[in-house]
Amino acid sequence: MRNVRYLIITVVLLSALIFFAPAVQARQMIVRVDVPDYPTLYQHIPFKGSSIEIAGAQPGKSYDLLVDESDLPLVLNSGLKAEIVVPDLEAQKQEAAAFGFYCSYDSLLSIMRNWAASYPSICRLESIGQTYQGRWIYGVKISDNVNLDEEEPEVLLEAMHHSREWATPQAARYFADTILRNYTTNPAFQNFVDNHELWVFPIINVDGYVYDYPSQRSWRKNRQPYGSAIGCDPNRDYNGACNGSRMADWGALVPGSRSSHLPSDETFMGGYGAWGYEVNALCNFFKQRTFLADISLHSYSELVLWPYGNGETPPDNNTFVSLGQRMAQQMQKLSGGTYTPEPSSELYPTAGGSIDWMYGWARHIGGFPCLSYVFEIGTTFYQNVSQLDAIQREVFKGIWYLFNRADSIGEVLEGVVPRPILAVMDSSLTGTFTVHWSPIRPEHNHPEKWELEELSGLSVVTEDFESGSARWVLQGASLSSTQKHAGSYSVSLGTGNNISNYAMTADPYPVQPGDSLIYWIWYNTEANYDVVVTEVSLEGKEWIQLHNRYDGNSGGWLRKAYSLDPWAGKSVYIRFRYMTDDNTLGSGVYVDDVYPVPSFASRRLVASNITDTMYEVTVAEPGQYWYRVRGYNSTWGWGDYGPLEDIIVTGSGVAEQPKVKRYRTDLSLLGPNPASGAGIRIQYSLAHSGNAELAVFDATGRAVRRLISGVVPAGEYQINWDGADSQGKRLPAGVYFCRLIADETRTGRIVLNR
Repeated sequence: MRNVRYLIITVVLLSALIFFAPAVQARQMIVRVDVPDYPTLYQHIPFKGSSIEIAGAQPGKSYDLLVDESDLPLVLNSGLKAEIVVPDLEAQKQEAAAFGFYCSYDSLLSIMRNWAASYPSICRLESIGQTYQGRWIYGVKISDNVNLDEEEPEVLLEAMHHSREWATPQAARYFADTILRNYTTNPAFQNFVDNHELWVFPIINVDGYVYDYPSQRSWRKNRQPYGSAIGCDPNRDYNGACNGSRMADWGALVPGSRSSHLPSDETFMGGYGAWGYEVNALCNFFKQRTFLADISLHSYSELVLWPYGNGETPPDNNTFVSLGQRMAQQMQKLSGGTYTPEPSSELYPTAGGSIDWMYGWARHIGGFPCLSYVFEIGTTFYQNVSQLDAIQREVFKGIWYLFNRADSIGEVLEGVVPRPILAVMDSSLTGTFTVHWSPIRPEHNHPEKWELEELSGLSVVTEDFESGSARWVLQGASLSSTQKHAGSYSVSLGTGNNISNYAMTADPYPVQPGDSLIYWIWYNTEANYDVVVTEVSLEGKEWIQLHNRYDGNSGGWLRKAYSLDPWAGKSVYIRFRYMTDDNTLGSGVYVDDVYPVPSFASRRLVASNITDTMYEVTVAEPGQYWYRVRGYNSTWGWGDYGPLEDIIVTGSGVAEQPKVKRYRTDLSLLGPNPASGAGIRIQYSLAHSGNAELAVFDATGRAVRRLISGVVPAGEYQINWDGADSQGKRLPAGVYFCRLIADETRTGRIVLNR
């Protein structure tokens, strides 16, 4: 989260005349503006294109802004009451150098190694992966039988997404250390450890912290390059909320969002979701576990925050609010009173935050409830060490309150029934067979019944949009004749501020080994602010981007191709999405000639009240059939359909070839060749729909007859050439060449005898 500040130093606002004096060097300062909420602040402060960042806030009272001296007039002339509370941030950092000792990455690693050595029965050192610069992201697991995965509630504590928030790893260290040191003497701690699995990762953004500590560079991001800039904000790079809302997906920006696609910005979202090495590592680790509670430590502002960052209300909002308020009441502020609980969007709207993704992925895809919170701790980035003990003690109380209720979270809340996995099927001689499936974490989503759907008659085409958009789901997108690669139409992804428009295949595509997604795209967007991505999804909730985003001007139509091999043997939806921020717009994004696009001719609801995890199916006709299943619980209704699994029904004991007809671009001269009379039969095939030309050339390379020219659908074709030119004049004997020009070029030799 953008960090929230209460700064202790108070300085009377300097006269505006100071800004006309010669500056010795550029300075950064903290300016506190009296404003009750973020919308009012956003109306008055021109963030875009400036150096101004939000450092912290006192809800209902003020916001602290980190400002370069050159941009100070933007704040002072905003019409808001403003006070410079830190006139020279560099000078404050030098004062902070005398505060005392913070743990470096190496010293924290040494501490964790010592824990594992000193308490081997309940503590194990663990790493979730490496950073861009090759450092390991370490943490510890604390539990009895620590080397076993037991069926116990799991909880997660992670800190230091932002490298200048130095108090956060100290608070995480304090929590783990307190539990370990007092395990044998404190019955409550012992009971917790014996009946839970606690994971603590004090530094997620290791590269950023090593860069910032001890130099105090006020660095926020990681150190992973993107273009000419360095770093993304790890807490803007998570892959959306996975809840089906396009405005909650990675990259979507609601009005006033404090997330950015500009690589040099402090809140840069990365090239795509989970682009940052640290984020990808933590996400992969999260998917392997079943966490019921998560707390992410940030600084500063003394807040307790919960999803969603874009302002949407989470389905478990009542529980989020209740527990958030109670945790906040446990923690005393440094200046008195208790922490402030609120939805994260009330501080300011964001996208790509960890708590949105963890809560959403767990609920919709993992099938379990995980309440995920942010604690914004302390009152400044480089907190005075003399205040750390007080902060750590209070933060411990909030963490302890939530983690002790993990059992209740698992008992009271449940996830959506996630897509089940079907057992592999091969072929059936009789047409009667049993479909089996495996539920995912049924103890946390309690499926009550299942629905089985049958699909058949799959055709895979190159979509040229000439016959409409029946094979697509369009959200803010539409057919357009404004730009087109071939024919008369393409699909436009629309235009407007703060959109997240998409075109998605209506059916999932069963990916075969060697498949690639191929398409043509034209775009003109605001460079580095409005972006386009191509995505695939197994269930239509979590979307995986196939490339770094596109932005700027394509300069015409571009052919793109991306391998689908990582999903071979699975079925995926395909989506093209366009996201914009506030204000400036380009002329839009257009997509055309997309392959492969699936369409099933027939669908049959086999059964919708199945209480077992298998079902016997009978089909009347030989052919290829695909099946998928979804589950239901009374709390959330139907979940998402699972992946497709196919079977070939033969009726003869020999498996037929699938009915899906695939073509390759080829040219055959059927004869006669040499030809002397009526001419020669020519057969050709096209793998993809699109522009194609079939022409005859003489030995000098001059085109003498065009047989086919224009848009031709994928398929097999045959045509006769009568040996005449384009005016119908009979050509003399000699050697000629027939050439097919499409997505590939094929040439054949023809000999005419007269």
